[in-house]
Amino acid sequence: MGATSSSDFFWDGLERALNHSIVAAGGARVAEFVSISSVRVDAKPAGRVSVGRLRLFAFVAIAGFMIAGPVAEQVLGVQTAWLRSWTMFSAIGMGVIDASFEIRQPDGTFVPLDRFELLGARRDGGLKRIESRDELASVIRRLCTAAGQGADIRVRARQATRSGWQIVRTDAENACAD
Repeated sequence: MGATSSSDFFWDGLERALNHSIVAAGGARVAEFVSISSVRVDAKPAGRVSVGRLRLFAFVAIAGFMIAGPVAEQVLGVQTAWLRSWTMFSAIGMGVIDASFEIRQPDGTFVPLDRFELLGARRDGGLKRIESRDELASVIRRLCTAAGQGADIRVRARQATRSGWQIVRTDAENACAD
């Protein structure tokens, strides 16, 4: 007898165990009724791939493609158009200026200044998004005018660029003195 498959090994062992227990009990051998090891089940593929295997293959292929981009760029240092790195919010806020304003109180302390409240503007209007240095200068002029003569308004502003935040203004000097 040639090489046996794993199922032959299993059934041969089972047949021996069954034969031994039945013969010991005084009964007939199982092999006399049916030889379990002679019954073979040769299941052949139907020629089609199951839906489950197709889904698994699709999942593995898509996941591999998604992971290949960052791995290629971050581990191997390769940048290609086919394997792109993950980019979140590529250029959504580019050029936008993030500004905060403070005004000096009579006692010398600085408190945050709400530009919408001081200028009487709606929060969803034109003051919500400052997109250029010229717009920032315009807002500062309007704030200084609304705050009155001699107002001390400090402005911290930074602009979003591809290389990171670029400082536009620091709060070192009075913006109304310009």
